[in-house]
Amino acid sequence: MEFNIHQVKMVQKNIRWNISKEKGEKLAHDNIIDILIESKNNKLLLSELIVLLNQRTKKIKLTNHKKNKQFSLYIKNVYGSMTQFLDNHSFYGITSDKSNIYVSLIDTELVNTELTPSIINEYREWTLVDTDEFEFI
Repeated sequence: MEFNIHQVKMVQKNIRWNISKEKGEKLAHDNIIDILIESKNNKLLLSELIVLLNQRTKKIKLTNHKKNKQFSLYIKNVYGSMTQFLDNHSFYGITSDKSNIYVSLIDTELVNTELTPSIINEYREWTLVDTDEFEFI
């Protein structure tokens, strides 16, 4: 009896960006917040936000495997999707109206704030409020 054993080598996708995750996240937030502040009512269609983000960041040399890539592709590749990235931070709001998805800036106090990793982490965490402690009027 003879067995043929084939060695299978699994190829793992190696994601090599020329930017750290922290720097990419800060660039994303800085640009997204600026875009939303300049839009009417701090609200914009998700598709328009992506186009404007790519336009604003086109001068940033962002590469993956030595090939130039758009910033939205970086976000999709690192965070799964633009909506997942935005939904992970409480200063953005995502709403939908039939077939349109809108992104809004909830906390406008971030306008004149220098975003640091600690501020970003603060907005990444949810704060639970006990409603028994408050009186609704």
